[in-house]
Amino acid sequence: MSPPPQLYWRKFTRDGTLDQDNLADGKFLAENFTDFFGRWLQEGDNSKVSTCHDLVMKFLGADGNNDNPKCDVNTFAVADAGWFSRKKRPDWTWLTPSLRFLTVVKLNHKESISTSPDEWTLFIVGSSRPTNKYKFLQRHTFEKETPSEYQAWNYFGHSRDAFGDASYLGPFNGHVNGACIMKELHEPWMHWLGNETSSFKNALSPDDIKEFQNLPWITLEDDDPLSAINTNPGDLEDDIKRGVDRWFDTRRLLDYFSSSGQIKENPSNLPRWVAHLFLTTTINIGSALSNGSGGKYILPPNHLYDSELLSTVSTNLMPKLPQILFDESDYKQAVKNLQLCILVLADDGEKADITLPWNFLGGDRRDDPKLENLRFMKLQENSEGLSPFNILHASHEDALGVQKMQSIQKLPDSNSTAPESFIGLFSAQTFNAIMMVDFWNPIYSWKRGILMQYVPLDTRFDGKEYDLDARFVQKVKSSPNAKITDTPEYEFLQLLDAKPETHQKAILAYFEAIQARMKKDPVGTLEDYLTLAESRRRIYRPLPLDEFGPTMPFALKYPDPNVPMYLEMTPNGTTRDIPPRGRTFLSKWTSTLSGVDPQILPSKEDEPSQAPVAIDALPKPSGLAAPCQATMSQGGSGPAKGCPFMSAKSTTKTTNGNTSAKVASVLLTPKKSPNWTDDILPLIQTPYWASGDPAKKGQGWIAMMIKWGNWNLASYDDVKERAVSIYRHLRTTSMPITGNPQNYWPEEALETFRNWVNAGFPRDSSDSPSPEILIPKPIDAQETFKIRRDIMSLSREELAVYQSKLDDILQVGALGSKWQELGQLHAYWCLHYQEATFLWHRAYLLYVEKLIGFPIPYWNGYASEAADPTSSFAGIPPMFLEDKYIHPVDKSERPNPLKFALALNGHSKSGKGEFVTRSSTLTEGPSSRHWKRTIGLFKLYHRQIEHALRQSTYTSSHTAENSGVPWAYITTFSDHQKNKLYPYRFDFDGLFEQVHDNFHGWVGPDMADNTYTAFDPIFLSYHANMDRLAGIFIDAHPESQFTSGFPLQPFINNGTDISYDDPRRWCYTTIGDMAKDTRSLGYMYSAPASPDVATPQSATEQGIVSPRASGGQAISLPAGIPGHPEAKQGNGAIKPTTASPVEKEPFIVFTGVGCTTSSYRIDVFTATAQSLVPDITTNPDFIGQVTRIGMGRGRQGDGPPNSGRCRKPAATRVLPAGEFKEKLSEGSDVKIVVTNLETGEEVAEQEYVKMPGFTPKVVWLAK
Repeated sequence: MSPPPQLYWRKFTRDGTLDQDNLADGKFLAENFTDFFGRWLQEGDNSKVSTCHDLVMKFLGADGNNDNPKCDVNTFAVADAGWFSRKKRPDWTWLTPSLRFLTVVKLNHKESISTSPDEWTLFIVGSSRPTNKYKFLQRHTFEKETPSEYQAWNYFGHSRDAFGDASYLGPFNGHVNGACIMKELHEPWMHWLGNETSSFKNALSPDDIKEFQNLPWITLEDDDPLSAINTNPGDLEDDIKRGVDRWFDTRRLLDYFSSSGQIKENPSNLPRWVAHLFLTTTINIGSALSNGSGGKYILPPNHLYDSELLSTVSTNLMPKLPQILFDESDYKQAVKNLQLCILVLADDGEKADITLPWNFLGGDRRDDPKLENLRFMKLQENSEGLSPFNILHASHEDALGVQKMQSIQKLPDSNSTAPESFIGLFSAQTFNAIMMVDFWNPIYSWKRGILMQYVPLDTRFDGKEYDLDARFVQKVKSSPNAKITDTPEYEFLQLLDAKPETHQKAILAYFEAIQARMKKDPVGTLEDYLTLAESRRRIYRPLPLDEFGPTMPFALKYPDPNVPMYLEMTPNGTTRDIPPRGRTFLSKWTSTLSGVDPQILPSKEDEPSQAPVAIDALPKPSGLAAPCQATMSQGGSGPAKGCPFMSAKSTTKTTNGNTSAKVASVLLTPKKSPNWTDDILPLIQTPYWASGDPAKKGQGWIAMMIKWGNWNLASYDDVKERAVSIYRHLRTTSMPITGNPQNYWPEEALETFRNWVNAGFPRDSSDSPSPEILIPKPIDAQETFKIRRDIMSLSREELAVYQSKLDDILQVGALGSKWQELGQLHAYWCLHYQEATFLWHRAYLLYVEKLIGFPIPYWNGYASEAADPTSSFAGIPPMFLEDKYIHPVDKSERPNPLKFALALNGHSKSGKGEFVTRSSTLTEGPSSRHWKRTIGLFKLYHRQIEHALRQSTYTSSHTAENSGVPWAYITTFSDHQKNKLYPYRFDFDGLFEQVHDNFHGWVGPDMADNTYTAFDPIFLSYHANMDRLAGIFIDAHPESQFTSGFPLQPFINNGTDISYDDPRRWCYTTIGDMAKDTRSLGYMYSAPASPDVATPQSATEQGIVSPRASGGQAISLPAGIPGHPEAKQGNGAIKPTTASPVEKEPFIVFTGVGCTTSSYRIDVFTATAQSLVPDITTNPDFIGQVTRIGMGRGRQGDGPPNSGRCRKPAATRVLPAGEFKEKLSEGSDVKIVVTNLETGEEVAEQEYVKMPGFTPKVVWLAK
């Protein structure tokens, strides 16, 4: 039996050696083979597919009729010489049109290149022999003699990171690594099979026809070859443009925004973004279009200026320009004068027309790598192929990159008629000046390329704008060339102060000059412009990944490859040789692009041919982990800092994780050594990054260390003596002791402290450093933490990012969406009335966060102000009630997904519409007559939460020893409990779930039914807060015991994925996996916007360094039994003890509580109550409320199938009634009112007594 195929990943070595193919181990697969195709490759025998045809058929269906209804399969065809007719040279049997196929596979009836994680688009690239093995992208052999069973896939997994080890920084894909590229993006799509181009029929050989005839995705049954091909390349153009647009949106979010949606203070990958404006990082291919009359054509605008960019970016620069027309006859004469032709490699038996260096036309077509030259012959003479005036022009990718960096965030404008304005890297004035530098040369402009060296490597956002613009202008002004005419520096500075009208006049004058030339000497002018096109082709062709041999023409008038051809357009419409400075720049830059280590960024003029920032010195974007969310400074001096848990990544980080020493010495070495007086003491006394008042925070730290450590943080000698230990505690976040992650020391402060120690502890600026490395440079922490923030603390922009995730990814307003699947997952699988309840929901939240890539903000119903009817924290948070929000990417106004979320199958529990509904009192707000009563219930809920948090155990088992019988299992109660039941014990989980149910019923109606509840977005934020409070309890009780192996189905991989039907119970996430410090699960909580009522101290605050291990006993003996520590040993007899009177207090207890279908509210009153209105503010006899959340009837009334979601035996619910001690004498009873939350009707006693756990009992227990 042959071994299974293996999967590999390729690392580009960039040193002239062969690229490295690495076997993808389990860890690599989990981290990188994460998209649809990466997962698909690992399923079944999919990785054994070795032909393009077999791969396509996996999605099309066995008979070619698309039997797989899930997939839409669409194939396009492109050929370099598809226009060539074999009838002209039937003897050229060796000639191939270089036909390739591109198949686009997506989910049926779905948009291609979707942003939804549940939708995908697959591009399959194949050669002219789709049935040949290994003849398509990413599938190849390693050894010629290796049997086919051992062949391997080489797959890169995702294209988000264009700057990492798996990206190739050539001019084609250095910016959109992994994306499908269509270089002939616009009409007329010269070489694509289409109605307006060519049928390819006459170019096909008999072998081609035979190959294609039996492939149903290429040729329809009983039809002509290629009849199944999509002949509208415009469809593919839409897919490509959509894909590139969404790639840039993702790149912009990662580089410019924090995970909370705020603009980063320091964006990432800045030089790569700016390169799209100053350089030609890639090209598109275009040609002239007919104007539809009398043999006239339109001179391609992109040949004259960057029409691609200026039609994409909003600017006031462009005037209305006329079309430049030319006659076909004049064009043909100019082509003949230049001897333009299409070349193809000559067959061994044919006479060559020209011999050129092997790389002169791009690509490596050598059979023997030792060959220096290749022989070419003319495929077509005095012609450019199918379409006239072939040009290279500025790319859609560069244009889109500029558009994204100039529209990072929309600025608010009260004037609706004014043009939209955005925060961008450059001001409109500077942007226009840059565009006007060498305006007439849209690609390979040496002048704009030279200006690139003045762009700073980083920038800072001050809340209003970036400082990049001002620093760039200043650096140009400081250049020695700034006052020398005819230099790019001088030209830019002259243009900087010009008004838009001045720019427009220059552009119009340029076009008028072209028109005058065309009118006076059309053939000579066209010859000049076609020669300019040839020059630009020759700059481009030697660069890597140019495989357009017979696609683009070659001018035999200039046959000598040893004579460089560097031409440029001038403002008067003429062409000229590029001056020496420009030729030097282009030569050095393109030589780095075409080398073994291609560099997009050009080197500075005073440096050797190395990029000013080596590509491997650029910061690698965060991988698959969610970026850390920034926190905001609320006081004190100093810059706002980012996430305090993630080491600040310097721009010197290499893609391999190494550090560039050259750049590091510039960025990391301080200008002066820190000293105690000026640098360290201020960090301690007034920590600028801390929440609240920094001075007060610092004084608190100092006081705590004096109290607990008996030493002074404000003392130079004390800190110096303990400096290394202090640093270690600070870096590991064991200092300061805080519940707010914002208070931890940021990387910049830690580095300042470390440098002070290593400089010999200078006391003040007069001290001379005495360097000694006491604290080595730390290894960057690998962890990043998501920070779940109080939803009331989010800015409008931060909130919009979260809303957009629900909108775009989960599609809360659509049937058949991921949102509907999530709601049903909860309805069918959630666990209640048991230890696993809140830990199951913890896994659920982690799964949702993995889907949306964003931390869920929490709604703090435990805030003290939440019980105040006049507070802004009362009721449902306002963002859940608003109708609209502004999408953070496209700035469109959209329905608010926090309000307009589709209920189960589009039918609310209330029956009032398709969206989830909430209590009318809460949606009406303070104007509702029941507002105060409804908000007042929070006082009861807060008491219940506080009661739960005061307990000492999370949960109990039947056989708990030494602590009495767990509360949930006291099955009978009397006024005088037997002593053997003492001391009784409450458990956190049961008490906490009880109040949890109350909140659900309070929000209602959808939240009040378990089948419907998870379809309301408030469910996520509510449960995030319950998870926060449960985490506080777990952290305060590190010795808690759990049923660690209990599976929390259907979650796997620590809650980040699901499996509904895996029989391997061991693979599911367990209680033990979830019952941990949240940091071990990758997230933390920020402090609430309004303080909690009360919370227990954390283990650290209690001084618990680590929990004590227990167990090892063979038996535990009760008190009074010989061998127990309390047993008296005199004469071997046990002396009787005298019990002191026990003070008791009343509790209202419901036993035998089990699951119900409907949801109910039980309001409890004293037996003598005159009013049965559940209003804590007006009714002195209202004891409290118990909500029983029903499991619901399930979808279409079937009921959820998972019968194990409720614990058996039944649980107990309890209301503390100590405040009613005088009204609840021993032996008394209480009154209850049971309300069906589904119908709003009161349930008669004779009905509710039939249901489990609805009859209360007053129980007196020891206080």
